[in-house]
Amino acid sequence: MATPTTVAQAIERDLHRLRVEIEDLPTLAEEWADAQDSVRYDAELTWHSVMVGLRERLDPAYRSGQMTPKQAERYRALLQKLREALPIIARLGFLTPHVPLEP
Repeated sequence: MATPTTVAQAIERDLHRLRVEIEDLPTLAEEWADAQDSVRYDAELTWHSVMVGLRERLDPAYRSGQMTPKQAERYRALLQKLREALPIIARLGFLTPHVPLEP
């Protein structure tokens, strides 16, 4: 069974990855047309991995109260950023979030 410290660290890691990928979306969209296939493939795999983490770890941790208050606050802010990024996500053809984007 995972210790509370291990769970908190895993949540931190997933929050960080989600934030970085969301922040990278506008730049990625600007460069997408000229990107090599390998770059596109890597970006799609990374995004997919982050979306799986969101669906299978982050959202359940948030909904079950496993996040610290600061983590929950950051998670809600990231959900807002995801809502705002939906047009870019669609334009890139990336997997859309499969969690409620309203906290």
